[in-house]
Amino acid sequence: MSTRKTPKRRSAREIRRQLRSIYEGSDGRVPDLSKLERGQRSRLTQFLLKTIGLLAVLSLIAWIGFFVFTKGLFQEGETLHLTTQGPEEVKSGEEVSYTFRYENTGTVPIASLALKLTIPSTFHVYSSVPEPEGNLAWTIGSLSAGSDGAVTVTGVFLAEVPSSQRLQALFTYKPANFSSNFQDILTQKVEVTNSVVALSFTGPEKALAGDTSEYVVNVQNTSSDPVFNLRVIPTFPTDFITTNAQPAMAEGQTYWAIDTLEPGELAAITIEGSYTSTASGEQRLAVVVGFVDQDLVFVQRVQELVTDVLGGSISFSVIVNGSSQNQTADLGETLRVSLDYANQSQETARDMSFTMTLSSDAGTVPVDWNKANVGTGTRVGNEVSWESLPELAPESSSVIDLSLPIYALLDPGEADSFTIAVVLTLNKVGTITSTRTLEATPIVITLNSDVSLNAQARYYSESGTAIGSGPIPPQVGQTTSYRVYWNLSNSLHTIENVRMTATLPQDVAWLERTDTDIGTVNYNSTTRQITWTIPKLLAELGHAGAWFDIAISPDSADVGRFMKLTSTTSFEAKDSTTTESISESLPELTSELPDDDFALGKGVVIN
Repeated sequence: MSTRKTPKRRSAREIRRQLRSIYEGSDGRVPDLSKLERGQRSRLTQFLLKTIGLLAVLSLIAWIGFFVFTKGLFQEGETLHLTTQGPEEVKSGEEVSYTFRYENTGTVPIASLALKLTIPSTFHVYSSVPEPEGNLAWTIGSLSAGSDGAVTVTGVFLAEVPSSQRLQALFTYKPANFSSNFQDILTQKVEVTNSVVALSFTGPEKALAGDTSEYVVNVQNTSSDPVFNLRVIPTFPTDFITTNAQPAMAEGQTYWAIDTLEPGELAAITIEGSYTSTASGEQRLAVVVGFVDQDLVFVQRVQELVTDVLGGSISFSVIVNGSSQNQTADLGETLRVSLDYANQSQETARDMSFTMTLSSDAGTVPVDWNKANVGTGTRVGNEVSWESLPELAPESSSVIDLSLPIYALLDPGEADSFTIAVVLTLNKVGTITSTRTLEATPIVITLNSDVSLNAQARYYSESGTAIGSGPIPPQVGQTTSYRVYWNLSNSLHTIENVRMTATLPQDVAWLERTDTDIGTVNYNSTTRQITWTIPKLLAELGHAGAWFDIAISPDSADVGRFMKLTSTTSFEAKDSTTTESISESLPELTSELPDDDFALGKGVVIN
């Protein structure tokens, strides 16, 4: 066990002696440690501090000068006062004027003054006082103290009702006691709340399907100036068929154009038509009138009305492939058509007939009439009629079924779309003899593009040159490679988002050798899926192809059978014309190689 010694305590005298030996200077004095003295700054620090202080003083002087001149001397000596004069609410098509006034209310002359007017595209300038130098710009020049002036522009708003518009005047000026320019903006806000064009739309509150209904549109110019370039656009239900319009629409147009309407002039449009057999209940119709500027329509008025369509004594409908709506079909498809009709009255309907017409503006109707089944109908060209149908008892119905096969291939001049229209003629109900005609809503059939696919595996080319490698027939323990071809034909419509896929079995190797006419071929090693993608295949190209190489190495379990090379090949795309999706699939490929004449009988694995 050791004992710890207590350190010896030092006296104050010894401590002072030790401190003196540490802090004593060369002059034999000990500094006063009760006070700390700041060391001398470096010359660089002193220079920087002085520079910063000088800059702060100069900045302060500059700001004081700015406020003195801009808030004091300048404001007291010169002031440009701006005002506008003109209506804040206007009618579209009505002539209006706006005046932009300026006045020097100060004591210092304005050495130069200029104005640039910015207007919306809907405001059409007729005149201005004074005339601008160009592009709505004026150089006013000098303006002495107390002087004023004005610029007036006159024009017309051809704008949508209602809408908000703005005119902006940019004044650029330089006071005589300044060398720099100043700018000020004057804004005139305008609300287009009404129009000089009046519109009325009248028609029957109730109508009977098949009967003629008349609608009248009146467009009038209520202003004291002519108006130009008006367009009247109708929106009618699909179950309303127009039979006559005065004046008639221009060919290829869906609206009436009115070039000029003099002050107070009224333009009348009369539309006659009938509701089809499928129309019932409230039918909404609308008419829009608007100004046209560079093919843009600025709506002035909208009028709507409702006609309640009542069912007649006979109702009928046309059903194509289970639907009464417009639809698409594939080449080679057979359309199943049904004419369903019913007697809704309490009297027997007699002396009825149907007429079905197929028509197209794009060419010859692509229906193979030699293979069509029209039942008891009589065909003349593209028209089939059923005359003297059996009488129809009260509250009973009947149906006519027929089939229309579409050509598998289209020849030049044959249409890719056509319309099916059916008219029923009824001559007698009960004891009342009165000929009435009733139309069904036409159905438009649009054909999908004529896409055809082919997938084949080959060891030899068509000329007999080997494009594969290894033994054929394939042998156990050895590697044989094949080339797979994918071919796509299409010539009717452009197709988009083309995608062709297949999956490799686990015992088939991907050799990373590919080629394609268009698009890209990719292989996913995780999913083992091969994908050929084409963003857009134009109809003008007609054909596209791609190929890739694969290989197999059979084992003893594969002896005596064909090796599977790819799974089912799937195809999908979108027809850019019909917007319909197109899909198809092809069988799996094996080492049998039925399309390779030089490899026939050499696909079974051998030892």
